[in-house]
Parts: sequence; structure tokens; C-alpha cells
Amino acid sequence: MRAAFVLLCLLAAGCATAPTPKPAPPSTVKSAAELPPLGPCPASSWKPEAPPPTASAKVSMVLLPVGEWARFGRQVIVYSADQPPRTEQLGIKERDAPQRINDYWAAVDHPERSGLDNVAWSAAFISWVIESAGVSRDLFCPDQRHTIYVERLVERARRPGAALIPRPPGERAPQVGDLICASRAGSGTTLDNLNRGAGHCDIVVEVKPGWAAAIGGNVGDSVSRSVFPLDDNGFLSPISGRPVFTVIENRLP
Repeated sequence: MRAAFVLLCLLAAGCATAPTPKPAPPSTVKSAAELPPLGPCPASSWKPEAPPPTASAKVSMVLLPVGEWARFGRQVIVYSADQPPRTEQLGIKERDAPQRINDYWAAVDHPERSGLDNVAWSAAFISWVIESAGVSRDLFCPDQRHTIYVERLVERARRPGAALIPRPPGERAPQVGDLICASRAGSGTTLDNLNRGAGHCDIVVEVKPGWAAAIGGNVGDSVSRSVFPLDDNGFLSPISGRPVFTVIENRLP
């Protein structure tokens, strides 16, 4: 009887073998060697809404994010080497300023997006700032992803006349007008592995002994001023939860 029962089980669907587990999905982040070249910076019909606030593109790159930070209620987030970031002042959230975020998106040719669609807009913010400061597309190519425009800056730095030059964080003490860029969500992006993974950049607006303040978009769902620790030599200290992979030197006039 037992042999007959076993035979019936083997013939029955779903009883013969255990289901085969599905393989884990492949990683969405490729190595830099697997990626196709980016090609030239695409043209765009978008124009800044107003002339740069000063004749100096570098100064305008600082004044513009400061103005947007004020528009969003001056949110401040403080980072440290061994503690989670803390918010010292709350600002206006993206859901309360969808039209302004739509303006940022227009700078990267996505006028259909706003602060209500749950799409990360931090790179659109940086692109809006730099384009509005009067920086040409030969020197900076706007993009909806930080690591794409950083990769283009690395390529541009190989030719004469580069103005925004990615440096390893251990070789460049951040200065006002520079960009601080970190990998995000475990993407593993570095200057040696430009894999086009998730990232984030902020524009440095103030540097004092022991700290640097930088403004970026979509930080805490707002335009936020982030305060980063510096060591005694003025270089970025390791930041909890923010693996910085480059400080972009700003040589603009």
C-alpha cells in the first residue's frame, strides 16, 4: 500500500518535485567597462527664466542655490562622521512647491514632471542652477542623473579649457562654488568606476574651519543646506551615510 501511495504522489502535479526557486534578478548597476559611450551633449531648447544674478558664473552658481534655499524655507541638515544626519530646521517640502520643481525639471527637458510624481529631482536642481548661472553646455552638460553629468565632466577634463574638474576627495579641499558628490543606494560609483549608478551632488556655498555648507535639491524632500565636517587640513571627513567620491573643482571665472 505504501509503495502505491508513493507512486500516486509522484504522478500527481505539484507533488513530484519541489518548485524551483527563481534566480535572483541581475544587478541593475553595470561596471563602467560594460557601458556604451555617452556621446555628445544633447541640444536643448530650454532657456533660463532670468539672466544670471552676476557677471561671474562662479558667483552666480552660489547665489542661485542660496536663493532657492530661502524660497524653500531654509532647511538645514547636519552630517557627522559617526552619527546619523540630523535636521536642525525644517523647510517647505516638495509637495508644497510642485511648480518650482517643475521649473528645475524643464532644465533637463522633462517639463511633464513636478514635485508630485515621486521622481528624484536633485540632479535637475543642480542642472537648473548651473545652466541659469550662464555656464555653457560645452563646460557642463545638464542631466537628470548626477553620475551622468559627472562622467561627462571627467571626459571634458581631458581636454583644454575645462572649468569643472572632478577630483578625488582626498586631493581637493572643498571651496565655495565646488560640488560635493557622493554615491547613493549602494551604487558603488567612484571616479575609478563611473558605472552611472545612483548619486547626489550639492554646491558648496560656505566654508569655515571645521565645516563646509552645501546646498542641494531633494534633500529631505526640500532644497536643503547640508553641513559637512572638515578635518584640520580642510578636507572632508568621512560622513556617515554619505560616501563622497568626488569634489568637483570650480575654475569658472
